[in-house]
Amino acid sequence: MSAITFYISNTKNELIKLKRTFAFWLTIISALIIPLLFFIVYAVKHAKLAPGAGVNPWDKYMLNQVKNSIPFFVPIFIVLITSLIIQVEHKATGIKHLFALPIPKWSVYFGKLSIVLFSIISTYVYFFVAILFFGTLLGVFYSDLAFLDFQPDYLKYIKMLGVSFIASLGIVGIQFWLSFRFKNFIVPLSVGMVFVILGLIAFQAPESIYFPYSYNILSISLGDQMPQTFGISSVTVYSILCFILTSVLGYLDVKRLNIK
Repeated sequence: MSAITFYISNTKNELIKLKRTFAFWLTIISALIIPLLFFIVYAVKHAKLAPGAGVNPWDKYMLNQVKNSIPFFVPIFIVLITSLIIQVEHKATGIKHLFALPIPKWSVYFGKLSIVLFSIISTYVYFFVAILFFGTLLGVFYSDLAFLDFQPDYLKYIKMLGVSFIASLGIVGIQFWLSFRFKNFIVPLSVGMVFVILGLIAFQAPESIYFPYSYNILSISLGDQMPQTFGISSVTVYSILCFILTSVLGYLDVKRLNIK
């Protein structure tokens, strides 16, 4: 069996296992929280939130949801989902069993990393769809909100969410390494939460461009004014480099461990 076949087979197995865990439901619940809250607020205060004549209500509606979710909730979600997915294996000594099988260890490590990335991407998709769904629902029930009279700028917000996802990769690499490295669920969770808070506090400092846990809020707050590296957003470049580095180092570290 080729290396790629091992990887694909292992990833499929991980996907099947994911459906039986709370982590699967967390991806859906997390995506619905903000859109549902905005739906309730708009439904209760629709008279006050009705846009002026000729104003596209989707702009304010979608932008506020993105700005209220990405800086704080996305990093916390990544910390939680990564810790939960790996903790299932630690708790059932599944990692020890997987590493004892006659399959490449890298297929185990990167197969699970792929599932974490898949879960995060799924949550972004669910979030975007939920925003559109609840906005359309508001337009059906409350014509004064004018949601059915205009079209949202799909590409603008897909781009914003895409930039946010790339800005999250650095956190993913770090948290995945920690979650795989430490059997105790509290260690990666605590470290992640502390770093998320530090990222929110430090994002206004120029040095925050080197701190992955600040990248999500920087991607939103700076927007087109983001410093450039090789003509590309610095957050994008540094986040990808951090992800690649921590993923490789994490695998090399875990590979040499005697996982008990």
